[in-house]
Amino acid sequence: MNYSINDLLHGARVMSQSVFGRHAEYQLQFNHEDDGKWYVDFPGWPFDHHNLMMVAGADKLCQFLSDDDRFAHVSVIPSNKRIDKPGYACLVQGAHSIAGGSTYEVTGLPGFEREIWLCPVTLFVLGRYPKYLYIKKVAQAA
Repeated sequence: MNYSINDLLHGARVMSQSVFGRHAEYQLQFNHEDDGKWYVDFPGWPFDHHNLMMVAGADKLCQFLSDDDRFAHVSVIPSNKRIDKPGYACLVQGAHSIAGGSTYEVTGLPGFEREIWLCPVTLFVLGRYPKYLYIKKVAQAA
């Protein structure tokens, strides 16, 4: 993991686009790859691919949300306050640190109510660790 100054600058640009280009809702895809692990689909990710791996329960959530054991398509609404989102499960933030990721307690998803951990890549994808993440499985694009 020896990154050049150019790699780090490129990573900073990608992160700033996430921070300053926040969306109310994100459509994310997770891929179950040939190595048997789940990864967030992040085109243009400037660092090592293994950083995109879902671990510590997030991989189990991807598996739970997948219809075909290859892809999981999820709508995500980050929020710093509780909102009423019928049809969405709620992930409530627990322990967190800027470089250490964030834990979330999954609620409202029958059959999958447990804690997961999201790594600092969340900062690149969402621009922050929100207090609440509302998630819903969506149909795969044709």
